Amino acid sequence: MNSTLKSMLIAAAAITSVSAFAQDKATLDLLVKKGIITAEERAKTLQTAAATKTASGMDRVFIKEAGANRLTFSGRIQGQWEMADYSETVSGVETQGVDLNTILMRRLYLGAKVDVGAGFSGELVWNFADKSGAGAADKAVVTMESQVGKFDLGYQKVNFGQEENTSSSALYTVERSMVTRYWAESNNGRRVGFGARHVGLHYSNKVVIGEGGPGTLAYGAAIVDAVQGYSSASTNDFGYYANVSFDWKPLGTTVGINFGLTPSGATSATGGAVTAVNGKIAMAEGFNPYFKYVTGDLTVLGEYIVTALDASSTSTSNRGYLDRDPSGYNLTLAYKLSENLEAVARYSALDTDGRGQKVSDGFREVTTTGTADSTYDKSHSIFVGLNYYFNKNNAKIQFGYEKAKLEDRITGYSSGVATINSAAHADADIFRLQAQVLF
Repeated sequence: MNSTLKSMLIAAAAITSVSAFAQDKATLDLLVKKGIITAEERAKTLQTAAATKTASGMDRVFIKEAGANRLTFSGRIQGQWEMADYSETVSGVETQGVDLNTILMRRLYLGAKVDVGAGFSGELVWNFADKSGAGAADKAVVTMESQVGKFDLGYQKVNFGQEENTSSSALYTVERSMVTRYWAESNNGRRVGFGARHVGLHYSNKVVIGEGGPGTLAYGAAIVDAVQGYSSASTNDFGYYANVSFDWKPLGTTVGINFGLTPSGATSATGGAVTAVNGKIAMAEGFNPYFKYVTGDLTVLGEYIVTALDASSTSTSNRGYLDRDPSGYNLTLAYKLSENLEAVARYSALDTDGRGQKVSDGFREVTTTGTADSTYDKSHSIFVGLNYYFNKNNAKIQFGYEKAKLEDRITGYSSGVATINSAAHADADIFRLQAQVLF
């Protein structure tokens, strides 16, 4: 009986050691201590388990225990239904744009983070819902944490845009605003392409202030490739970003400002009517003050963005001839109606200062063709919606309606000054429903 029990224990330890080698080592040590198996049998079992593990390919698939302290995985699944109606009115004649009514996987993120000790870690997040079909990196950094702060070397967002730097899993609205997209999305000759993700060295730190830590001072800086993306390698230019914020918990208030300076923040590689010396804007300088206020069930967020674009163009017939100072702001209110239900409203306004914006620049999937595809100087929108939280942000459903108007149609340029048809305008009505699960 004792021999049979011994054989069963040894076999079980050998089998389970493939997936829990360290734990079974401790178990075998305990069996030796209790006198159930001998030290020789323990050693032979561990040797067999190690050989089984190697033969199974586990050593090649998973990070070796000696090389990592902890490996964690994360994911984000967002499915979305969206419908939009768009029309333009020019000289009293209304032209209907392309209707939108579709279902899509908005985001499919899978991330892995490994802690290798000595303050070093690495993180990779991949977005399988990227429109390219092959997916795209969302984040890829090597991190060193020390007493003087955290250093991230690689590809991630720079601090510019309060709404942009809010994780898409934690947005109060279904989508980010047209203001945010004007600065964060890639440059197309109208959008600026100033913030969002860049490759480089990112630094951040926090200092607790006050007895009991009621206040936190956060600050950071970044030196990055001036062009967005993780594999551009198209210029020798660098962008410089800095940020500082203060969070005072007793008042429920956070205030901060982000700053950026980049020579290629408004590059126009295929700019059409937009040209500049050597194909790029000489310098773009941006400021982004913001605040967040929380009292009871009410949360208020506000931000202002302004960028000075030194166009340096030699042409006198396009929007790049004169310096442009596009500006915009977002104001968002979120109110908890119950423990699970939240009402949200946001107002956004954008003035491109003659650089221009199409509806497709500010609103995802709302595309236009033909006569209903004009460029406008100003736009504003209001969003209202409801969020239902099943388990905080881990499982939630969001529904929202956005009403947008674009005004001051740009019909051309004369010596760099935009020619405006103030009687023309465009309207968009957008509905979106999104479900989210995080893990």
